[in-house]
Amino acid sequence: MPHTTISQAHQEGFIRLALALPFLDYLKARDINPRPTLEEFGVSEDLMRDANIYVHSELIFGLLNKLSERAGDRYLGVHVGETFDLRAWPPFSNALQSRSTLFRFFSDFVRLVPRESSSVLHSLVVEADRSIYRIARQQEPSVPPVQVTGFGTAVYVRLLQSVSGTNWDPSVVTCESRYIVGVPSNYNGIKARFGPDPGMQISFPTAWLHEDVVLEPRFPMVQSVSSEQDVSVVAVMRSALRDKLNEMDLEPEPIAKLLGIDPELFLKALKHHGTTLPREIKRLKIDLAKERLKDTTQNVARIGVSLGYSDKAHFTRFFRSQTGMTPTQFRISATEEKP
Repeated sequence: MPHTTISQAHQEGFIRLALALPFLDYLKARDINPRPTLEEFGVSEDLMRDANIYVHSELIFGLLNKLSERAGDRYLGVHVGETFDLRAWPPFSNALQSRSTLFRFFSDFVRLVPRESSSVLHSLVVEADRSIYRIARQQEPSVPPVQVTGFGTAVYVRLLQSVSGTNWDPSVVTCESRYIVGVPSNYNGIKARFGPDPGMQISFPTAWLHEDVVLEPRFPMVQSVSSEQDVSVVAVMRSALRDKLNEMDLEPEPIAKLLGIDPELFLKALKHHGTTLPREIKRLKIDLAKERLKDTTQNVARIGVSLGYSDKAHFTRFFRSQTGMTPTQFRISATEEKP
C-alpha cells in the first residue's frame, strides 16, 4: 500500500489514514471481521492507528466502500457517523478545545482540516439568512466517495442538531452531493439531494452560527433507516439523468458510475424495486417529455433532442408508442386542460 508520512502529508490528494478508524471500530463492535478487506487494500489495523500515516484519498474511498459491502450495509457511512464519539475524533476534538459557537467551530475547523487531509478544501459561506458549509474536492475522484459522503452528512447533521437543540428543524437543512446515494432519502427530515459537485455542501440558517456547540459524548442514533425511508435508486437516477439523456451512454455501467455505485449492485437495487433500467429510462423520458411539452415556448424537435432523439420523427414514434398520441396532440390536449 503506497503511503506517506506526516512530513509529506501536504501533497495533493492525501488524507490521514487514522480518520477511517471509526469504520473499523464500528464493524468490530458488531462482530464483523474487517481484516479480509484491510488485507485486500494492503492496510493493517496497526497502520490505521498510526496517526503519522497518510494515504491517497481514493484508497480511503475504496476501502470504506468495500467495508460497506462486507458489512452488507448500504448506509455504513451514515451509521458510523451517527454513533461514534465526535469529541474523540481528531478533526473535531482539535476544533472543540473549549466551549464554542458554531461559527467559532467552523472557523477553527477550516484552519485545522489541512493537517488531516490535502484532498479537500473546506469553506464557510455566510449570507444574511442562509449559510453554506462546503467541502470541495481538490481533484475529480475516480473512486466514488459514497460512504465518505454518508459519513460526512451524518456528522454535520449531528453538529447542527447540537446547536439548534429543541429548535431543531430539519426542513431548513439541505445537503447536496453527487454521491448522495450513500444517504437515505429524507434523512432525519433534511433535504438530501443530488448535486453536480463531487464534494458536498450543507446549508442551514445563519442564525445557528451564533449558538453554542454542545456535543454529547456519544450521540444516540439519529434515526434508524427503515424500508420506507430507504433511498430510492430510481429517484436518484432520475434526478441525475434529467439533463444527461442526450449526452451519455444509457447503459448500466456508465449510469452506475455517475451515481457512484457498483454496476452489479445498481442492477440488483433496480430489481429490488421491481423494475429494470430500460423501463425506468423509458418512464423518465416520457415524464420529461410531458413536462417540457406543456411549456409551449419549447420546440418539439428540440425537446426530442434533449431526450436523446436525433430527429423529430423518431421522437414522435417513441412518444406515440408510449402514450397513444403524438407530442403535438399531447401539447394541444395539455394546453386545453389549463384553466
